Amino acid sequence: LGVLLSGADDEIGIGGGEKSVSETLQELSNQDTLPSRPRVRLGLQKRPLPFPISFPPLPPLPATMAGGLTATPVRFPLSGTGLSFFPLTEAALPSAGDSPSGSTPGTQEAPSFFQSEFADMSVRLRGRGEFGGDWNRFQPCEIGLQESCDPGLFPQLKPDIQFGLQVSGTVAKRIHVEVDYDETREFSAANNVNLYYEGVEGAFLQRVEVGDVTLAFPESRFLTQGIPAGNFGFRALAGLGPVDVQTVWAQQNGDISSREFRLNGVGDRQAFVQEDTLVLDDADFVQGQFFFLTDPRVLAEHPHVDILSLEPGDAPPDLAPGPDPIQLYRFENDPITRQQVEGYIQAEAVGEKDGDEVKESGWFRYLQPGVDYLLHPSGLWVGLRRPLRREEMLAVTYITATGDTIGDYNPERIHNLGDRPSLKLLKASGPKHQPGAPTWDLEMHQVYRFSGSDDVETNSVALVLSLGELSAGRTFKRRPTGEEITLLKLMGLDEESPIDQLDPSFILRPASDFFQKRPAVNGTFIVFPTLRPFAEPPPVPSLGLSGSETKEILGADSNTKIYDAEDPVDRENAGLYRLTIPFRIRSEGVISSFSLGALGIRDASERIRLGERLLRAGEDYSIDYDIGQVTLLNPEALFAANPDARIRASWEQKALFQIAPTSLFGFNARYGIGERGAVHLLGLYQREQTLQNRPQLGMEPSSIFLGGVNGDLAFSAGWLDRLSESLPGLGADEPASVQVTGEMALSLPNPNTRGDVYLDDFEASDELRLSVRSRDWHLGSAMEEMEGLGSDLPLSLDGGNALGVVWQDTWILEGPGGDSLGIFEGFFPRRDIDQQINIVGTQTREPGLRVTFGQEAGGGVSQGEAGWRSITSVLSNTG
Repeated sequence: LGVLLSGADDEIGIGGGEKSVSETLQELSNQDTLPSRPRVRLGLQKRPLPFPISFPPLPPLPATMAGGLTATPVRFPLSGTGLSFFPLTEAALPSAGDSPSGSTPGTQEAPSFFQSEFADMSVRLRGRGEFGGDWNRFQPCEIGLQESCDPGLFPQLKPDIQFGLQVSGTVAKRIHVEVDYDETREFSAANNVNLYYEGVEGAFLQRVEVGDVTLAFPESRFLTQGIPAGNFGFRALAGLGPVDVQTVWAQQNGDISSREFRLNGVGDRQAFVQEDTLVLDDADFVQGQFFFLTDPRVLAEHPHVDILSLEPGDAPPDLAPGPDPIQLYRFENDPITRQQVEGYIQAEAVGEKDGDEVKESGWFRYLQPGVDYLLHPSGLWVGLRRPLRREEMLAVTYITATGDTIGDYNPERIHNLGDRPSLKLLKASGPKHQPGAPTWDLEMHQVYRFSGSDDVETNSVALVLSLGELSAGRTFKRRPTGEEITLLKLMGLDEESPIDQLDPSFILRPASDFFQKRPAVNGTFIVFPTLRPFAEPPPVPSLGLSGSETKEILGADSNTKIYDAEDPVDRENAGLYRLTIPFRIRSEGVISSFSLGALGIRDASERIRLGERLLRAGEDYSIDYDIGQVTLLNPEALFAANPDARIRASWEQKALFQIAPTSLFGFNARYGIGERGAVHLLGLYQREQTLQNRPQLGMEPSSIFLGGVNGDLAFSAGWLDRLSESLPGLGADEPASVQVTGEMALSLPNPNTRGDVYLDDFEASDELRLSVRSRDWHLGSAMEEMEGLGSDLPLSLDGGNALGVVWQDTWILEGPGGDSLGIFEGFFPRRDIDQQINIVGTQTREPGLRVTFGQEAGGGVSQGEAGWRSITSVLSNTG
């Protein structure tokens, strides 16, 4: 038995012999020094075993292996503590001063377990286990918490065991094993398991792989760019003369991503340019960061207020802040330890609106202007550096332009006298800050952040508004006259531009707009020139449209839920519109490093090009696959020839989780034509399954077949050499050649392999409600197929046998004398439907849609003849 004891600085090998392990360790512990080793003191003592320990004898080795088996000591760097065992013979035991041949003390050598004619394997197994616990104590004690304020006697014990395995080697010289698995890795997708058979040269079957396989298809413009290289499954290569065939069947476990950068400039002109695109919902407006100091209803042109062009005179002087600085305070959630610190006061904050009042009290911290917040030059609104959380509050006090005070100005003086000052509340805590509450309209809901960087180029920002996803949603509305108006112009963001383009005046970039080296608010924002853009669009003077007309054009697509829903979850998930924002970031400075914005990149899957040049890893750049950081090794030389070259990067990102299982079958037949090149025949079949037994709309299982032929041939062109030699001043160092590249491709997608889809399986919690409002229904077209509709319909559906139809959800009730009693909505009072309903006051009616169909509603069909008519409603505006 051999023992390797790991210490802090070096390693020692202890061999067997006639002495026992404990005797050898005791003998070494009594020595002061070891030859050419640092001083080691071991505090081990011989202890009698409480009971005997015996092991069964090892089985004899096979005859084919016994003669060729050797044992090599296992050596590890001694950076920690531990005890390792390895098979060791007395002849192979190194002396205290020996070092392995070709190795240096402190380096790591892979252990070799099997070295024989049959196998040469290297195995490394690491294990790590923790078993511990902790005590929790809550201070100060809160009665409402369902936890003890004092720790218990016993801790909460949690075992944690992790291991790693690395296997590398060959079996029978043909089977190769490569396993690299570690549970401690940050990304589990970085583990690799691969087993392959490699045939002899000239054999028909050249290679068979099982495990993590990499697709080695030729470069193709149409076929293989979107297929990840890393998959788990089976791969086989065969060859017969000039024909090589590759077949793959695997489950896809990666995604292809790409990005384009522009790092330009040499010397003093260095810059980093990154292009990106962000997609937001209309419900993704900034929350808890921008606030009015006064009620926005008193501002000129309310509710269509453009906060970027506000001036001090746009608010009444008895409400607008005057020349004296405002004093802004933020509620502190845990002020107990800060009561004696300057800048903290205990105050009451009051908010009022239309007779409603909300009060908050607690400890507030004074915010420094230009550091904790920015104040617009109009003095009418502020933006915070750190947005407020839902439970936090904001309050202010200031002196108006007429000399009146809002709140108690300089509240520290009142606090120091032992009294509690009063402030104006701008935002209440979560339960009190809801639609309709006094502070709700003081927070802005028309500002959208699309970048956290201050280096966005304003002229590069573009905005596309769409009803639903951009790929399938509408980007325009129709006016009553039938003309189209883009949503961008309807929302007031394209007033000055003759084309459909975002006006840069609606972009807020505090770093440049307020001329601060360190702005109080970071990032770049789009600000709509109205307070509720997706419910009340602003006027469009260039088209002569008033605010009421633009609201009428928006019509049923008005999204008031994101502003008025009381439940914050409903507001945040009520997005109807999409804001697609492409932009460019330019940062002056070092160009040697940039981030791909991806985590867990598959090793060697990246392709980084500078212009048309493919960069080489290790020579032109280095990359950290875990965090996606790329470092150019010699950027000055790379950009010397082309300072404005673009960097195009594509990579395969390991999937951290699989949304739907995706399988892949492919083959590639290559026919080599000697030195002239080769022709490839490709075929790929990709199938994505679904996780639902009843797939809903948008989650259907799909597949696609890709096939094609491509070739890359080169021919010698001696006539070009002769032509160049005949012309004076021309000549070629190398023989001329002509290269021909071509590709033909076929794509056969199947968007639904099951052939059916469910709008609702009526077993989930979500539902699709049909509207009972008449404005949501429209005349429908004739059906192409009438199967299942019965025999009462005409043989053909056309305009000649179309009946009239009228539908309504409101009507006028008349009294006994024919007088109108008003317009009502709904059929019967709810008490007439259910006698157990008790209603106090005016009874509400059950909403409904009444449809009048037939000759009563008009139509060209005579009595007794069959007719038809259909009405339709949209199930979802977003698909």
